[in-house]
Amino acid sequence: MANFNKAIKIILKHEGGYINDPRDPGGETKFGISKRSFPNTDIKNLTSAQAETIYRINYWEYIRGDLIDDQILATNIFDFAVNAGVSQSVKTIQKIVNTVIDGKMGFKTLMKINSSKENLNPSFTRERIEFYKNLVKKNSSLSKFLVGWEKRTNSFESEVA
Repeated sequence: MANFNKAIKIILKHEGGYINDPRDPGGETKFGISKRSFPNTDIKNLTSAQAETIYRINYWEYIRGDLIDDQILATNIFDFAVNAGVSQSVKTIQKIVNTVIDGKMGFKTLMKINSSKENLNPSFTRERIEFYKNLVKKNSSLSKFLVGWEKRTNSFESEVA
């Protein structure tokens, strides 16, 4: 089973510290936690421990990361949930395992993930990149983020999560 403590190290490495880029759709963020998503949080003074709690409750538990056998895949799903939203991340893995696409990590989705004979991580990584490319096609002002998103996503081909 995947381990949150291993996964969160990767997320915090990807997300970094305090940023307030007006061109970033996330707006003011620290450790990847955005004011837009968590309006009642003091982002500037957020601690890493507080960020970890937010990630565990609002992302890891939603994707049911502890119940996914493959650590790298679980971390990749978690990372995409952080970056693009939990529903989008779950819908992406549901598409890959050919189950009902509802954005909710239920028993059937988990069973298909854990019983798959193939390594699902490369397919999930490709789907993530396609999502970002389509996002940029819809909103060209996001093109400045595409290289970073692709680099982050491709890191899951070599990450030891």
